[in-house]
Amino acid sequence: MRLYRSQIPRLAEDIIATLCLEGDLVVELENRADAEADLKAIMEEYLRQESRIVQQTREHMEAHNITYDQFGRIKGRFADEKGHPTGDDGIKWICGQILEVFMMSRFVEEVFGEDRLMRRTMMRVFRKHLIDEADLDREVRGKLKNLRPGTDKWDIEYRRVLDEVRRKKGLV
Repeated sequence: MRLYRSQIPRLAEDIIATLCLEGDLVVELENRADAEADLKAIMEEYLRQESRIVQQTREHMEAHNITYDQFGRIKGRFADEKGHPTGDDGIKWICGQILEVFMMSRFVEEVFGEDRLMRRTMMRVFRKHLIDEADLDREVRGKLKNLRPGTDKWDIEYRRVLDEVRRKKGLV
């Protein structure tokens, strides 16, 4: 699963609403926007760090003339060095940060839920909103059946179609 910046406001709103509805959290109506802003800040900081790692990976690959098929492995190495979780581990990390904020936030009146149950609820909300990158890849590859993977033309068309699919899904 991958988190997109465009999904953050809906996620923050849905997490607060779901936890309040299930009785795990009490957030007064006038404080809801501020509580959501706290969650948005956590997710945006995660994406900033992710972006730094992606940029570092690209620069390293360019400097060492490494092919794009090694991107995931190299990015994983840089992420591990910085202690930055990725994929589902990244979403679990975000949930942990959100739980910590709930305990300290002046916008959250009361926390009744158990951490593990609230974490499970938040993961369910994330799964509902987030797009699986593998699904996007399958959709793009399905549209590029007439091109051979690994060619320059395929790489260019893959990026173009991927951008198109992301735009359609409101991810850009």
